[in-house]
Amino acid sequence: MESLPELAQMDAEQLRNLTAALLAQLAEREAQIIDRDAEISRRNAEISQRNAEISQRDAEINAQQAVLASRNNEIKAKQLKIDQLTHEMATLRRYRFGRHSEQLDVVQCSLLDEMIDADIEAISLEIEALKLPSVPKLKEKPRRVTLPASFPRREVAHEPDETQCSCGCSLVRIGEDISEKLDYTPGVFTVEKHIRGKWVCRKCERLIQKPVPPHIIDKGIPTAGLLAQVLVAKYLDHAPLYRQESIFERAGLALSHSTLAEWVGACGVRLQPLVEAMKEQLLMRPVLHADETPVPMLKPGLGRTHRAYLWSYSSSEYDELQTVIYDFADGRGGIHAQAFLGDWTGKLVCDDYAGYKALFNRGIIEVGCMAHARRKLHDLYANHRSEIAEEGLRYFAALYEVERDGRELKLNADGRRLLRQQRSKPAAEALRQWLTRQRGQVPDGSATRQAIDYSLGRWAALTRYIDDGDLPIDNNHIENRIRPVALGRSNWLFAGSLRAGQRAAIIMSLIQSAKLNGHDPYRYLKDVLERLPTQPASRLDELLPYRWQHHSS
Repeated sequence: MESLPELAQMDAEQLRNLTAALLAQLAEREAQIIDRDAEISRRNAEISQRNAEISQRDAEINAQQAVLASRNNEIKAKQLKIDQLTHEMATLRRYRFGRHSEQLDVVQCSLLDEMIDADIEAISLEIEALKLPSVPKLKEKPRRVTLPASFPRREVAHEPDETQCSCGCSLVRIGEDISEKLDYTPGVFTVEKHIRGKWVCRKCERLIQKPVPPHIIDKGIPTAGLLAQVLVAKYLDHAPLYRQESIFERAGLALSHSTLAEWVGACGVRLQPLVEAMKEQLLMRPVLHADETPVPMLKPGLGRTHRAYLWSYSSSEYDELQTVIYDFADGRGGIHAQAFLGDWTGKLVCDDYAGYKALFNRGIIEVGCMAHARRKLHDLYANHRSEIAEEGLRYFAALYEVERDGRELKLNADGRRLLRQQRSKPAAEALRQWLTRQRGQVPDGSATRQAIDYSLGRWAALTRYIDDGDLPIDNNHIENRIRPVALGRSNWLFAGSLRAGQRAAIIMSLIQSAKLNGHDPYRYLKDVLERLPTQPASRLDELLPYRWQHHSS
């Protein structure tokens, strides 16, 4: 208030000057405030940037820690698998070389020994694949059999594509390395003599040598042809390895069955990716067949066989993709079928085995086997000359006559469906009415009543094919694929382990699928074993039996 008189005493000019001074001071203070705000904003920005950099570094550190943790987990998992395989191998070796009390005959011992030798070789390859590159490998001298000089030789030259050095000088051949591979055609051994020329530039002193293409067994002597012969003889011609040993000895070279077993074990490991690819494609088909058959399996230490099972899965006979895959399991429980099929949903042609029932509760459609229903009556007629069974077989014959006519006419799915609607549908209805009438006339619990109840109890599944031209009338397609197993299981599937049975399933899947597609199994396996070591993973499909075309060497 004291300043008012002073202001009152000022004239207009003084007041204007005072106002201007105060405004200037205010502006200066506002500028200082703005500068301070700008400085604060700049410092906040720097802090934010530093925080962002810290966050980014933290994220990078976390990512690196996650990668390290993942690698550590992977290493631990691999090491655990290696330990498990090493223990399995030690157990097999201890049993192989220390067996004393098994109640087995000479043939059984030989069969079991060759399975164990094959298992040991397969486990060795699996352990080698699991080892980290940084793990030093023990240098082992390859076990080479001296090949007789009397065997015919076929020279295979491996020379550089260019014989001129990058410096412009011509290369000079100063020598060669020679390695030999054993080949076989029925009754005759031959030798592939691989010659690798050594070429050197006198000026640069640079040595050039063309490598030999990789083989399925690089350090071994067998060619792909010899390996294919062993596999086909064992799994198609039912000749166990101890018999093949005698055959090869008569041809001029004694190859021990333990050596042959090692080759079989190695081939099983190498061929597994092909069957895995086949399974992936099989499970994309809308219609599948399934069946199972018992096989004897001997566990080391048990001294006797117990019943294991070979499960079979195939595409339909009407499918353009023709393949069959075998799956070896130590039991017949439905859990094995569920494990193989996984999330697949479609139409499954099978018999009335209870193990399949759980599949039908989760969306898979059951397709019955008319041949099984017919077989019930056929057995009655064959064993007892039952007149009722004889009459019933004539009804089944009418249904199969329609299918036979459809094959002769080479009908497509629509044509088969139309033909079945016209002829199979009334024939099936006549069969159903006959079964119903006979059921009321035969004693409860009799074999005839059981045969009739089998058909009537599964009538919807048995006649589902009539309304769908993509479905077959029965499961004979897969039963024909399982029949070779029954012929040879005593020779090649006398297994000492699940691994041996699974290996047999892998090789049989390829052999039988090759036959389904009209290929000679020997030529197919020989070509696949030659190409597999250099085949890119992206082109693995080219080696599957239903896509394979013979490779011209």
